[in-house]
Amino acid sequence: MDYFVNPSCFSSAFAVPVDLCDKYLKLAKGEHIKVLLYMLRNNTLSLSEDVIAEALALSVYDVKEALLFWADAGILMSNTAKNNVKDDKKAYQKIIKPSREDILLRSQEDPKIKWLLNQSQLVFGRSLKQNETQTLVWLYDDLGLDIDILFLILNHAKSVDKLKISFVQSLAVEWLEKGIDTVEAADEELCAMATKDLAWSMVRSAFGLGLRKPTKKESELACLWVNEWQMSKEMLEAAYDVCVDATSGVSFSYINKVLENWHKSGFKTVLDIKKEEKPDKKHGGAYDLDLFEKMLNSKE
Repeated sequence: MDYFVNPSCFSSAFAVPVDLCDKYLKLAKGEHIKVLLYMLRNNTLSLSEDVIAEALALSVYDVKEALLFWADAGILMSNTAKNNVKDDKKAYQKIIKPSREDILLRSQEDPKIKWLLNQSQLVFGRSLKQNETQTLVWLYDDLGLDIDILFLILNHAKSVDKLKISFVQSLAVEWLEKGIDTVEAADEELCAMATKDLAWSMVRSAFGLGLRKPTKKESELACLWVNEWQMSKEMLEAAYDVCVDATSGVSFSYINKVLENWHKSGFKTVLDIKKEEKPDKKHGGAYDLDLFEKMLNSKE
């Protein structure tokens, strides 16, 4: 290629999240990227939808759609969510984990703690670091997490190549908040997680999304399509093609509408679609090209 970035441009620059390129460049529409870049450039300002629309020569409708897209992707947050994050961080900072002296004392008082640390070393395959020891004892001693459940989390983390104490703590706290306090409930949760992962894996492969994590909404839709509606990879690929043809982009909401129509019509294979749906030049077959806008205007 004969072009490269002019170094002098970096004399004045602003930060752009890596996820924009690594995860969403293929999925995002041009309007989405314009809105995000404008917000990143003016992140110290309080911007209204009208101001953004005027600055970018877009409709307010397009701006709202872009904001929802990036909020669902986790790159933008509403003011309410931002305040909640601040509160969560304050609560997290108040966590006081046991010191070495506390751990030594508690190990002498409760042999389960000594056993917990020894067995955890076997899972990690090495001696535990101080923060790992502190976190494990804190989860058991202060939060009251059952040792058997804690080991299920450790082994799960290892099986999915996420054996980091931050992941273990995050999942453990999540389970406690959900009230998962028995081995039976933990086993059910792990099965549900595995089912969810398999559903996303199929969707990711069908849409050519690469090795990226789904947003919460994307994960929910993947489970709906694959686990509840029993859509095959071929059906997912067909819905993806319909979406791209109709919108020149990828929209999970639009694809959901297409698959929902097929599900209600009882279509199980691509052959079923070809047999039942008659071509229509205006609408590219039975896929109404106005459906996308109707869907976005819907409150559903």
